[in-house]
Amino acid sequence: MKIYITGASGFIGKNLVEFYQGHKILTHTRDSYIEKQCDYFKPDLIIHCAAEIYKPEVMMSSNIILTYNCLEYVRKNPTTRMVHIGSSAEYGPMPRASAETDRINPVDMYQATKGAATLLCQGYARQYELDIKIARVYSAFGNHEKPHRLFSRLYDAFFNDQPMNLFSGEHDFIYIDDFVRGIDILANAPAEPGDIVNFGSGIQTSNLEVLNAWQEVTGRTGPVTYVDKMAKAFESDVWICDTTYAKHRYGFEVEYSLKQGIEELIRNKQK
Repeated sequence: MKIYITGASGFIGKNLVEFYQGHKILTHTRDSYIEKQCDYFKPDLIIHCAAEIYKPEVMMSSNIILTYNCLEYVRKNPTTRMVHIGSSAEYGPMPRASAETDRINPVDMYQATKGAATLLCQGYARQYELDIKIARVYSAFGNHEKPHRLFSRLYDAFFNDQPMNLFSGEHDFIYIDDFVRGIDILANAPAEPGDIVNFGSGIQTSNLEVLNAWQEVTGRTGPVTYVDKMAKAFESDVWICDTTYAKHRYGFEVEYSLKQGIEELIRNKQK
């Protein structure tokens, strides 16, 4: 299979490249033209991971225009399948577990542009009858996570004695290998144009519980200072995935618990 991956230098993209070893892979680079690359490569599958999380001034081009470019290629080459990587952030704050049928309610530019990209994918898929699906990920963690992210910082605190502040927060954590497997399930499932699937564990975990899990797994303590407030004003005390649809429609369930994911992360970092 020939697979074109955008955002291949990022956390999810790197894990996808490793997962699909043995297939022919072409990765999108920041300054390259998607349609030109795909015209040359002729992929069977596009996995669109590229996104801007932190800089609002470039989110329109990164989160919407790049998605549009992928969609235009698939429209002109309708045998190509596509999985777009969405985000649980599109739902915005929720008082309960979020499900695929919930409307999006963005409260910042990241949430809004990711939500707009999902709507574009649905519109293209349904109008042109294309095999395009959306995988909304919750709080993924694991190998290749960026240094500033929570689990990488906890690793540095526990194994490199680097001090950190741990703010309060609630998340649905999913180990990256589970999410990548979920993407592959979507990619190979029968066409369901514009289908949205949530990928999480269905378990809400506080950051303090994550810290306790690290202590139990490692038998260590690190220079971690717990701060009893959330780091961002818009963060919610409820952030959890309704896993019903992923399980019943696609047979997806996570294989890694939080502690097993931490153990695997540590093994990968210490190879």
